[in-house]
Amino acid sequence: MSRFWRSLLLVLTLALFVSACGTADEPKAVPLTKGTPAPDFTLETMSGQTVKLSDLRGQKVFLNFWASWCPPCKEEMPDLQAMSRKYEDKVKLYGVNITGDDTLERAEMFILEQKLTFPQLLDREGKVQKAYNAITVPISVTIDEQGKIVEYRLGQLTQEQMEHMFQALL
Repeated sequence: MSRFWRSLLLVLTLALFVSACGTADEPKAVPLTKGTPAPDFTLETMSGQTVKLSDLRGQKVFLNFWASWCPPCKEEMPDLQAMSRKYEDKVKLYGVNITGDDTLERAEMFILEQKLTFPQLLDREGKVQKAYNAITVPISVTIDEQGKIVEYRLGQLTQEQMEHMFQALL
């Protein structure tokens, strides 16, 4: 192997290592399995209110990561809207728009078209998306009163799967 190729390989390896390290203020991605602590975050809603996950301790939480360009997200939203009304006094439901991979304008249009009334959080920098391993969307996560993961599901949920996730929190 020539000196050029060895040098290039070294530079690329170092670049990959540095990019994987992240910064100290970013939530770190950890395997999200049942019983593990849910990564804390602070995000703003569409109306500018701040929501910090750790402030919701003592409450049951359902997070749904979505994007406006995602067909399965669009298909499951009517059922999520129905669940938000059915469980509004028992479970805090938040949509998490991966705004770093979307646009605010498209997200706003999506919310209007879907007639969503439950709070929508904006992950503008993608830090929460990364912490929750939300590489693809939709992803749904339920969190118990102690801030621990109850369930983590990739992909579009059926109404029955949603019902199961909400019931598992109660």
